[in-house]
Amino acid sequence: MMAGGTSRNPHGSYESETPASRSAFERAAAVMPGGAKGAYYYAPYPLFFERGDGSRVTDVDGREFLDCANHHTAQILGHNHPAVCEAINSQVGRGVVLGGPTGAETELAEELCGRVESLERIRFCNSGTEATLHAIRLARGVTGRSRIAKFEGGYHGSHDAVEISVAPPLEAAGDRVAPVPVAGVRGLAPGATDDVLVLPYDDVEAAVGLIEAHASELACVLLDPKAGILEPVEGLAEAVSATASAHDVLLIVDEVVAFRLARGGWQQLNEITPDLTTYGKLIGGGFPIGAFGGRAELMDRLDMREGATGFHQSGTFSAHPVAMAAGLATLKELTVEAFQSLEQLGECLADGLSQVAVRHELPLSWVVSGSLFSLYFAEHPPRGYRDLAGCHREWNALLFHQLIERGYYLSHSLAMNAFSLAMEPGDVQGLITAIDESLTALAPSTN
Repeated sequence: MMAGGTSRNPHGSYESETPASRSAFERAAAVMPGGAKGAYYYAPYPLFFERGDGSRVTDVDGREFLDCANHHTAQILGHNHPAVCEAINSQVGRGVVLGGPTGAETELAEELCGRVESLERIRFCNSGTEATLHAIRLARGVTGRSRIAKFEGGYHGSHDAVEISVAPPLEAAGDRVAPVPVAGVRGLAPGATDDVLVLPYDDVEAAVGLIEAHASELACVLLDPKAGILEPVEGLAEAVSATASAHDVLLIVDEVVAFRLARGGWQQLNEITPDLTTYGKLIGGGFPIGAFGGRAELMDRLDMREGATGFHQSGTFSAHPVAMAAGLATLKELTVEAFQSLEQLGECLADGLSQVAVRHELPLSWVVSGSLFSLYFAEHPPRGYRDLAGCHREWNALLFHQLIERGYYLSHSLAMNAFSLAMEPGDVQGLITAIDESLTALAPSTN
């Protein structure tokens, strides 16, 4: 058990060292409920940042941190990358938005389609949320079916079709092998849960059985590989893909995060060919972006040259020229060698954590996928949502704040962290040392 339990001050010296962040948060909360957005908040208040350069961010109190969160994994090159800044400035000099296509969107589309074998056509939108919304709408329109299947614990954005069983209370979630759909937030459309079949992530046989039993009702299966969050489940992707194909159910792979793993993303590494794929985060070079694409036969339903087909996708800021330019500049930096460098950083972390864990009695575990990683207080890495729910999450804030004190900024949940190409092996070794020291400070008796 952690020395002192969880009754100790979880924030350490945080409040005394961050008066400017506290003042900025109080000002923000007066006009925005709880601050800028829900994902930024953690107790007692979030750090406010003044700037970022390379692998570091500096807060408004002048303290510098190694950034291991990289804006929800989006900043794969680090901050203020020269090539991205040049592309942004060049596009802004020509015009921010011009009321018509500029060709920048064509270049980014060509780059993505050239990288991913399953992408024959692609469309851009403004976020990963919009990407999954449009992909699901397309799947429903093509198949004529209304229900979708998604995996328990999977997050695919904040629209009614998918904000189901993201983090359900276990007492409401039903049987492990046949989960009950649970609304993720209040205010969803009445009956939203009726349109969702929830699948267990860590039971291939049960997931396949549920898809087969409900195939006649399903427009699509939505699969997030949970890269860097959950341990891969052997055979899951292959079985789900084969089952969906056999029953004419469309497979949508959510690579909003997992595209970080290789030049062609997660599906390249796992040799999966989905019908549709959704993207976001890194493909915008730090700007708001989303995209969805796949087989031409599906995507061409959106072609306005075909007349009033009943399918449509647009948006005032979709395919924004600045986001297109920043995204293209980012992707051009992501060579095979770049992904190898990121992979090495992840391997360095996993090796170091293996050595740290044996020195402490606290049940520390981790999941590392390429440059993505998550830390857990559990005896074994989680393989599904029910395992995640069983982790000692009350200890997360303690470790998070210990790492803040040592100059390392992670996701406050300790999940879905990401290294950037601006980092070097020495940065990872520093993080490993900081975790080791933090565990010692939290539980002195475990030395």
